[in-house]
Amino acid sequence: MRQGDLFVRFGVDVMTFLKTVPAVIGIAGFLAYFMRARAPDSEDQLVSVVQNARNIFLLLGCAALILLSWWLIFRPEPPDHDTVPSSEYSLVTTRCSMMVT
Repeated sequence: MRQGDLFVRFGVDVMTFLKTVPAVIGIAGFLAYFMRARAPDSEDQLVSVVQNARNIFLLLGCAALILLSWWLIFRPEPPDHDTVPSSEYSLVTTRCSMMVT
């Protein structure tokens, strides 16, 4: 079985699959965070502050991965690199023709 056959079999193209990968990693991070056993709070205040900061950055990173996938999936398709709006093209050609004459 070729690699491309796997995506065709499940009806997913490669770009859609790649766009969903960050969300899957983010959801796995959320699940790992919420399913782990809670350790008792440390008596040392510095240790507690560092652990809370680590937890906040972990949750923000997971949320950022999910939002990245959401943006990749729902953003408008970028235009081709060689397309030029007609009004912009006519302005450029008018200026160039004025310089030549």
